[in-house]
Amino acid sequence: MNANLKSALVIGSLVVLGAAVGAGVFVTTTSEFAVWFVIGGIPLIIVGGIALYVRGVVSRDGTSEQQYVRKQAQAVAQEFQRTVRDVNDLSDTYADWEFTADARLESIAGDFRAQGVEFDLGSGAFDLTKGVANADVQAFEELSAEVDRLDDDVETEFRTFANEELLRLADAIDRLEAVDLATPDAAIADPADDAGIPDCRDAVDARRAIAGEMIKTSIDTVHEMKRGGQRPDDAKRIEGDLDAAAEALDHHEYGAAVESVLEARDRLRDQFSGSFEAERDAVLTLVDAVEAAGVAAHIDAEYLDAVDVVESAVTGMDSALDLSEVSRRRADLRRTCIEIVAAMERDLADEAETLRRADLPAGYYTEPAIVNEDFVDELEQIEEFDRFTERWRDVAGSLANAVDTATTKVAVVDAYEDVAETIAAELEASGQVTDDDLPVRNAEEFLGLYYRQNESVELDPDVPVLRVGDVDTHDLTVEIAYERGGAERTATLSLSGAGYNESATVETRVAGTTTFTDVPTGSYELSGTPGDEVFAPIERSVRVDDKKTISVEFTEQSLRERVCSDTSADMADHLSELRPRLEELYNAEGYVSTTMDLPVRSSHTPCLLAVWAESDGYDATETSEGEIVVFEQDRLERELTNVVRYNLESGDRLPFDELERNFLTAPVPRSVIWDAVADLSGEHSVTTTDDAIEMK
Repeated sequence: MNANLKSALVIGSLVVLGAAVGAGVFVTTTSEFAVWFVIGGIPLIIVGGIALYVRGVVSRDGTSEQQYVRKQAQAVAQEFQRTVRDVNDLSDTYADWEFTADARLESIAGDFRAQGVEFDLGSGAFDLTKGVANADVQAFEELSAEVDRLDDDVETEFRTFANEELLRLADAIDRLEAVDLATPDAAIADPADDAGIPDCRDAVDARRAIAGEMIKTSIDTVHEMKRGGQRPDDAKRIEGDLDAAAEALDHHEYGAAVESVLEARDRLRDQFSGSFEAERDAVLTLVDAVEAAGVAAHIDAEYLDAVDVVESAVTGMDSALDLSEVSRRRADLRRTCIEIVAAMERDLADEAETLRRADLPAGYYTEPAIVNEDFVDELEQIEEFDRFTERWRDVAGSLANAVDTATTKVAVVDAYEDVAETIAAELEASGQVTDDDLPVRNAEEFLGLYYRQNESVELDPDVPVLRVGDVDTHDLTVEIAYERGGAERTATLSLSGAGYNESATVETRVAGTTTFTDVPTGSYELSGTPGDEVFAPIERSVRVDDKKTISVEFTEQSLRERVCSDTSADMADHLSELRPRLEELYNAEGYVSTTMDLPVRSSHTPCLLAVWAESDGYDATETSEGEIVVFEQDRLERELTNVVRYNLESGDRLPFDELERNFLTAPVPRSVIWDAVADLSGEHSVTTTDDAIEMK
């Protein structure tokens, strides 16, 4: 029952009781006594009854004021409890957040203790002690206001922490994105300026989740880089960096985790940089070889597309961390190149078989020896990539030429019957047929085949023209010679003209001969390859109108001619830009070689040094390993002269290894040293053996 209503009922009852007693007194006694009873007795009854009621209330379970104070204490303590537990939860969840006003918590807890409320700040639990009965209600009102201010401060400090944490996380994400290690799946908006703790927590947790996934992805990516074809030298240190990143991530130290991942990545990049450049240059060199081999007309477009894909991918790579991807692309390109050779082998075999069945006249088509070669198996056995490239270039060029010739011959044979009728009709009508009279491709081939199948006509391949009558054939002997002797070489000679195409080989150290038989009268192109890159190939026109002998000589090429033949770029155009770097290296080392770090692709380095040496008056030579060395002959001779004068006496012997290590600046081949010592022998009693110089 409501306390006010209860009090009213008690007072009303006392009034009614007093009135009833007064009425009884008035009836049973004198009027005077009744009057005095009304004046004094009834108030006395009412006051006494109220006093007894109040006394009963006060004596039952304390006073209503104590209950109010206790309720106030409970309510304000619960407010503080929520604040304490929020702070504890935030501190536990976000270890790097620290509430700067911890002393206020202790102070407020002390104020509660003074009012009879005991607090455990570690758990947030509290207990209302007996002392709360003596507490001051006003004190709890002040404590409630203090707790409200504390709540505002906690929210402000955590919002500041959240904004700073979001910036740190964004920086970590940006650093991983900048090096292409990972990409976030989604963007997280920053909380509003007045956002509460729940919104701030949501934003921080969401961005932490994104950063965590990116860091895990980055760790996996670097692990994958380590599994490439090239293994890092200090794998333990790199693995340690990645373990440190994982441990930092477990502790929500995102900046430290990213730093460790980037340390591991940088170690890999530093180790792989030299291998990456060499690997990429090797791939692009093979791409250049494919483009220069003349195979495009003889293979399906899918092979060329595959080569283009590799070139595009490798050209776009500029980081040593792409080494494993370059290696994968290299394997793809190697496989494609072998498939190109296999396809041309099949085509050549098919075309050769067609020509074998065609019963062709002698001399019209000579089946090349490579028809029976298994180049695919040979190429698959070559492990060293540069050697694979060189061999593939030779094989692909030979196959392309053979396929081109065979395909042309097959096309002529297939269409010959129809074209032969046109030739016969024209011969009957005008007595001759030129290539302009035949509306077909490769008209000279049709004229040559018709000539070989019809003895009654003559062929002049210079026009070319077929005439009614006989055409003489002759033997052509070719004498070859090399400008200087050496190891045995194999020269290849080819004689080609309208309707005639023959090849021959000559093995010799310095000179040899070969003969082309039954060559129709006419003009031909004679070409020859020396079989030794030191010498230049030859091409010349030959008129055959009688049995005759001609002589050709393979002359030695200059170093520039040899090493620049496969380089499409004109190095002379770039020399002015590159010369300062070359001179800087020369001044520092006393020589420059292709083993040094030069600002061009490694495949172009030999040509660059040869052009520079020729242009600026230096000497240049090539070692047995194929390295180009630019040096000064005068300096070499001075060094050798000093050795002979000051370091050797009669009967002394100095091994070349010691000479090169202690006295010579440039790492030139032994042949250069032998020649230089020979020049000194006229002035000094010095000679050379295979491995040393000796004083007589």
